[in-house]
Amino acid sequence: MKPAVVCVGDAGINGLATVRALGRRGVPVHVVALESSAQVTSASRYCKSFTPARDLASLPDVLRGFERGALLYVDNDPMLKALAPHAPALARRFALADPLADAERLTDKSYQVEVARQAGIAVPRSWFPQDWNEVLALKGPLIAKPLGRADFKAVMASGGAELAARLRERIASPAELVVQEFIEGGDDQIYAALCYRAHRSSRSFVLSVRKLRQTVPGAGVMAVGQVVDAPQVREMTRRLVKAAGARGAFCTEFKLDARDGRYQFIEWNPRPAYFHSIGWRAGFDFAWLAYCDHTDPGRLASLPSSFPGEHYWINLHADLRNLSQRPRRPAAEWLPYARAKEWAVYASDDLEPWRKSMRQLGGWLFRRRSFGQALGRLAAPRA
Repeated sequence: MKPAVVCVGDAGINGLATVRALGRRGVPVHVVALESSAQVTSASRYCKSFTPARDLASLPDVLRGFERGALLYVDNDPMLKALAPHAPALARRFALADPLADAERLTDKSYQVEVARQAGIAVPRSWFPQDWNEVLALKGPLIAKPLGRADFKAVMASGGAELAARLRERIASPAELVVQEFIEGGDDQIYAALCYRAHRSSRSFVLSVRKLRQTVPGAGVMAVGQVVDAPQVREMTRRLVKAAGARGAFCTEFKLDARDGRYQFIEWNPRPAYFHSIGWRAGFDFAWLAYCDHTDPGRLASLPSSFPGEHYWINLHADLRNLSQRPRRPAAEWLPYARAKEWAVYASDDLEPWRKSMRQLGGWLFRRRSFGQALGRLAAPRA
């Protein structure tokens, strides 16, 4: 019998990809997620069991209820940080797919910026303001990202005064932020790489991708993306993961600067990316790479390191959020729907997560005035 897996996450798209990737190969996967999460993953036919956690502080106690010897996956930064102090105890009970012991270091944005600079990679001007006066003094187009858990991914502004005004009601202190120069250009100038660096060898498996649209144009998570051949992005990612001394999952993001043709470093995440199922059609599978690394190194050694492909990845809910921000979309931007693609949630062999997500999507559509009014007219009884 194959060793079991415990997937700790937000029970959304990221965890769903892990559960499906391993479940389809006969690996029993148990899911742990917060009670407050969307819990789409728990609806999967490949989810062996689901255990809710009351909050982040209760995660270690919940994990003690699982048998020893399973492989532990964590799919988001807040949970990585919450479990980091318990890494030694967890390592005695589980095989760890993620760098829990190094989570604080590897998720530190100031550390990331410094490593990128030392690795010879271009980095946008970056600030870590301690008070609002420091924010007000900043010039030029800016983008601010939270350093910890927050209800927003990023906020853009034309200058410090506008940025401060937009942030004051969302955070208590600017010390909770990293602020960077915003590199002009559309979402399709953002490139990313999914990387798995083996624990038991020097090999790094890297897939390069390109964002086409984000939930919020200019600052959000991927709504539509594409696997592309970007050798420089893969090379920079290998350089960063080695410089950081990281093992396991490692995802990078860059933006192509039209001013000088250089890739500007944006960030990395020491865990699978939200969109990591984009790699499946190209043969890149984070969850399976980690599983083989810990349970069957010989199989891992036989897998390729490069992954060709040009297919798309679509998160329908995220793309509709993008559409609500940009309702006048050129016809060419709909082409991914007609091409080879991997859906973020829909899968013909695992329909229940899609049904559950569509119910959630329906609720969101009715809450949006433009979509809700249109759907309301369609649903209204005819005279």
